[in-house]
Amino acid sequence: MLRLGFRCLLAGALLVSVCQADPGSRQVAPADARQSVPGQSVQGGRQAVSGKSPWRTATPQQQAEIEALIDQLVLDTRIDPNDMVARGKAWDTCIAAFDKLSTYQERAFPQLVQHLDDKRPSIPFRNHRLDFQVGKACYWNIYYQLQDRPDDYSRYGYYRKGRDGKDHPQPYWKGTPFDDAGGVKKWLAAHRGLSYPEMQVKCLQWLLKKEKQIGVPDAESYFRNILPLEIQILKRRQQAGEDVQAELKRLQKIKQEKRVDQIPRKLLPGEKLRPGTYQVRRYWKGQWTSIGTLHRDDRERLTWELRAMPGDEP
Repeated sequence: MLRLGFRCLLAGALLVSVCQADPGSRQVAPADARQSVPGQSVQGGRQAVSGKSPWRTATPQQQAEIEALIDQLVLDTRIDPNDMVARGKAWDTCIAAFDKLSTYQERAFPQLVQHLDDKRPSIPFRNHRLDFQVGKACYWNIYYQLQDRPDDYSRYGYYRKGRDGKDHPQPYWKGTPFDDAGGVKKWLAAHRGLSYPEMQVKCLQWLLKKEKQIGVPDAESYFRNILPLEIQILKRRQQAGEDVQAELKRLQKIKQEKRVDQIPRKLLPGEKLRPGTYQVRRYWKGQWTSIGTLHRDDRERLTWELRAMPGDEP
C-alpha cells in the first residue's frame, strides 16, 4: 500500500500531494520471520519480569547490512527535481530499504534507535509535509513494526464517528504507545523483557483501548475499528506461545458472519426513548405494580403522571 501511495505521488507532482492514508497496516515481514522467543504473557497488560532479554541480536554481518540499509534511506538531493524518473528511482531505493529493515525486526532496533536524531534527508513515511529525515524514517520503522495493524482495520481519514455520534480523531493520528514512556527509546528500554510479538501485543492493546474509549456508532464501525484489532492481538499472543486458539476462532467466526448480537453493548450508543407513552412499574412484595405513566412527544419533551397508590393521602 505504501509503495502504491508513493507511485501515485510521483506520477502527480512530487512532494506536492501525497496520499494521506496512514500506511500503518503494512505487513513487511513474512510469517516465518515473525517467530521470536516466547516470554511471559502480556495479556491484560502485564509486564514481563526482568532478566535476560528475549530479543534476538544481530550478528556482525547483519549489523553491517542494517547500517547499509539505514544509509540507503538517505535521499539524494542533488537529483534534478524535474527528472521524475531519477527521483522516482531514488524514492524506490528509500522505500525498499525501509521495507528490508523491517524484516530484521528487533535485531535492527538498537541501530534504528541510534539514528533517531539522524538529520540526513530522506522521504516521508508518515506525514507528507514533515519528517523528511533519516531519523524520522527510523522512528516510523519501529512504530509500524510494533503497532502491527491488520489490513482490514480502519479506513482513510483523520476522523471517525464515535458512540456519541460526534467526530473523533482516529487514535493513531493523535498519539503513540510510546508517548507515556517519554518516547520510543525509553519505551523499548522498559520492554526489553518482552519478545517481539509481545511488544506488538502491547502496542495493539494501547490502540484497542483508545478505540473502545471512542466507541462505535453502529455495527459496521465495530467490525471495522474494534474487532480486527482484537483478532490481531490474539494472533500475536498465539505467536508468543499462548493458547488462544478457541477465542481466536470465536472472534473470526463473529467477523465472518457479521454477528451483530455479539457486539458489546457498552461500545454502542445508548438506546433512546422513542415517542410514545410508557407504563412505569416497580417490583414490591413479590409483584409488579404500575406507579405512573411517562410520555415522550416528538420534540423529546417528557411528561410524568404519577398514579395514585393505595394508602396515598388525597
